[in-house]
Amino acid sequence: MDSLSIALIVVCVILVCIIVWSFSRKDNQTDNASNEEISQLQALISEKENTISSLKNEQKEMSEKSEALITQLKDKNIKELKASADRISELEAGIQKALAGGADEIIRKKLAEVDKLTSKVKKLEEDLEEAEDEADSMKKKTKQLQIQNSELQEELDNEIRKGKKLLEEIGDTKSRLEQVEKDFNIRQEALDFVKEILTAKLTSDKSVNNLYQTVDNIVDYIRGDVRDSIISIYNIPAEHQQAIFGSELFAWAIAKKKSWIQGKTSIAFVGEFSAGKTSIVNRILSQDDPNVPRLPVSTKATTAIPTYISGGVSTFYQFVTPGNELKGISENTFKRVNKDVLDQVKGVSSLIQYFVMTYKNPNLNKLSILDTPGFNSNDSEDAERTISVINECDALFWVFDVNAGTVNRSSIKIIKENLKKPLYVVINQIDTKSKSDVDSVENLIRKTLQDEGIKIEAVIRFSKKEPLEKIMSPISAIKHDNSREQYLDEMISMLSEKLKDLTNDTKEAHKKSNSLESKSSRLIDEFNRAIAALGDDCVTVSNIPQYNSRFFREDDFRISQAQYNEFITTLERICQGRLDTLCDKYNQQMKTVSEMQDAWNEHSSALYNQKRIEECLETLTRLSKKLPK
Repeated sequence: MDSLSIALIVVCVILVCIIVWSFSRKDNQTDNASNEEISQLQALISEKENTISSLKNEQKEMSEKSEALITQLKDKNIKELKASADRISELEAGIQKALAGGADEIIRKKLAEVDKLTSKVKKLEEDLEEAEDEADSMKKKTKQLQIQNSELQEELDNEIRKGKKLLEEIGDTKSRLEQVEKDFNIRQEALDFVKEILTAKLTSDKSVNNLYQTVDNIVDYIRGDVRDSIISIYNIPAEHQQAIFGSELFAWAIAKKKSWIQGKTSIAFVGEFSAGKTSIVNRILSQDDPNVPRLPVSTKATTAIPTYISGGVSTFYQFVTPGNELKGISENTFKRVNKDVLDQVKGVSSLIQYFVMTYKNPNLNKLSILDTPGFNSNDSEDAERTISVINECDALFWVFDVNAGTVNRSSIKIIKENLKKPLYVVINQIDTKSKSDVDSVENLIRKTLQDEGIKIEAVIRFSKKEPLEKIMSPISAIKHDNSREQYLDEMISMLSEKLKDLTNDTKEAHKKSNSLESKSSRLIDEFNRAIAALGDDCVTVSNIPQYNSRFFREDDFRISQAQYNEFITTLERICQGRLDTLCDKYNQQMKTVSEMQDAWNEHSSALYNQKRIEECLETLTRLSKKLPK
């Protein structure tokens, strides 16, 4: 039994050493604990639990053995005591019998045997008492072991709690490290994204470059020579100048550079998050034909920047800068565009207006689709980017999830204040609700928009099970608004009209100058005739007095009464008629010369203006022929 106690003590010492070792191991653990260390810690705890379990089993076994031993001893001693008592009784009976028979020798033998049995009984009683003492000692030791076991169990529980807490801390640390790593990867993607955007080069497509160059040349020429020529001829108010040579011109240039929407019906899709917008766009792109490729990019949960999707000869990923330059990017960079990445890039609107993605799809020959971030984004840049391009489309399709059942108020406010295009409402995923529920949602949407004064063209109920025609029919009925594309044609038409007017003005001015020139020539002739008449009268006057030669005094001139009368009449005609006529003819001539000079100036100015407008018309016509039809 003593060896068992020693064994228990040794086991306890070993267990304490293990616990101390585990404490030292825990204290030496660092925040960078690996999965292997966690496994070791878990194994150590498991080993401790196994040790305690083994100790408990050994304790239980020892207790059972001691109790069995005590019971066995008790049973043995009781049997022997009973046998001895029986034997004593038998001997006593023999003694009584012997006393009656007088057999002394027999009595002595029997008494000696009784003494031996009595000694043996006493010895057995002592052994029994010693066994009971040993059993009590074993019970005490068992109790001590139970106390030690309880203490060890408590320490183990504390260790387990500490281990679990450490595991939780390690788990939290791992989660933080994973989040840090995720944030780092997002930042790295954002840096790579910004790097490629900043280093992106103008598109290498020769036809696009020629288009951009031609449009820029036309804009520069209209804002330069055409504007100077028109405002120098016509008095145009400043606000009209700003419209004609500013906003309207730039709107035309922007629209003309968007070759992906030229001559196509352009529609924009907006919607709340998870409204099923992408599934609708993909059905339109594929027209339910599995052989037609869908959107050739991995779709994101949220469109981060407005994106035009259009048909082309091959797949291109491009973006338009705030300066309306078209630059190319790689597919990987395009796929990086998501909210997580863009949240790391402040002021992205100063880099990108919108993306343009073209790929070969026959269903996009006459259709261009604008996918937008939606109006309910918390980012003001998202709304600004969307608004800047939304009104360039021919119609807006607002997609609602029938399960949402409400209309976003911020979206209503933006649409009400900025939308200028026909609005269609698409209630999507109607296959998930009953008809009465769908009716209720539609009635709510109609009433909400009507109360806000927002007009809608139609409400389209749609789902993946509905025929595509339900949405394609209203799309096909949308008329393409080419008013912005007509600016150049209208400018050329206006110059043609102005040229006709100026040509007529030139002809009229030339006719007027010719008329005045003829009048001047006539006045010159009349002036010359008046001078000749004056000369004739002067000759007549000079011939009236007759020379009279005298002998006794100086010669003189003699005039008769009739000659005198003629003389006076001629002088009066000279003074009152001929001179007035000459003055009048002179004044008329001077006035006519002045008018003729003005007419010549007017003619020269009209001819100069005519030439300027004619040159502007010829140049614009020539430049317009370089634009793709």
